[in-house]
Amino acid sequence: MSDVLDCLVIGGGPAGLTAAVYLARYRRKLQVVDAGDSRVGWIPRTRNVPGYPDGIRGTDLLQRLREHAQRYEVPMAQGAVGSLAVRGDAFEAMVDGRPLLARKVLLATGARDVEPDLPGLRESLASGNVRYCPVCDGFETQGQRVAVLGKGLHGLRESLFVAGFDNQVTWLSMGSQEELPPEQLARLRARGVLITDQRPLHIRCEAGQGVELEMVDGRRLSFDVLYPALGLRHASALATGLGAGVQPDGQLLVDDHLQTTVPGLYAAGDVAAGLNQISVAYGQAAIAATAIHNGL
Repeated sequence: MSDVLDCLVIGGGPAGLTAAVYLARYRRKLQVVDAGDSRVGWIPRTRNVPGYPDGIRGTDLLQRLREHAQRYEVPMAQGAVGSLAVRGDAFEAMVDGRPLLARKVLLATGARDVEPDLPGLRESLASGNVRYCPVCDGFETQGQRVAVLGKGLHGLRESLFVAGFDNQVTWLSMGSQEELPPEQLARLRARGVLITDQRPLHIRCEAGQGVELEMVDGRRLSFDVLYPALGLRHASALATGLGAGVQPDGQLLVDDHLQTTVPGLYAAGDVAAGLNQISVAYGQAAIAATAIHNGL
C-alpha cells in the first residue's frame, strides 16, 4: 500500500488548495489534481475575502493559494479526473488515463455558471459590466441601473436582492412572471423593480461602456450591470457516479464533517451543499481536511 495516497484532492481552487495546505501540515501523503478552470479566475476583483481590504484579482488570489501550497511541497498535477471508483479499501481515480489510488478523496470541483448567449461576455466580465454573484459584489453596484436576467423565483429573488443596494433594477423575466403568485410580484413592485417579460433578441456588451439589450419590440435598454441568474451546474458527477446523494440543484449532500453519503469521500467549496462563497470554501476545506486526517 506504499503507493496509495492518504488523500487525493480533486480541484485546485480555494477549497482544494486550502485543504491541501491543511493536509500537508498534518504530514499526510496527498496529491492535488487540477483541471485549471476554477471560476475564481474570472473574477476581476473580489472585495469580500477577508485580509484583502482593497480587493484582489481572482487570478492573483489563485496564485497566492498555489504559492502557499508549494511552501509545503504539495504535489500538484494538471489534468482531468475521468472517473472515480472504489477499489477495496481505497478509491481509484483515472487521471488522463493514469490510475491513482487514495484512501480518502476530497472533491473540490466547484460549479460553473450557466452562461447566456452573449457576445462580448468574457470582456464584459473582465470590466465588471456582467457579473454573476450579487452576494460577492452587490455592494459595488449601489445606485446603478442593474438588469437581472433569469426565470421564475430564482430571477425574482435575485432582483429583490440587488434592489437592496438602492439600485434601479429591471427584471428580465423571459416570460416567466405569469407563473408566479401575485403576492410574489407585489414584493417586486414594492421595491420599485421594473419587469420586462420579453426575451432579448440581442445582447451587446462594450467593455467599460455598459450593456445594451435589444428587445423583441425593437426597444433598446441600457444598463450599467447585468446579472445573469440562470443557475449553476455543480460538478458533482464523480460523486454521483458512486451513488452520492445530491440536492435538487446538484450540490452534494454532506454531513457536519463535509463527508458525502459515500464513506471516505468528502466535498468542499461550491460542489458541496452551502453558500457559494470563497470564505465558505476556506472553512469547509479546513473542516474536511481535519476530518480526513482524524479518520486515517
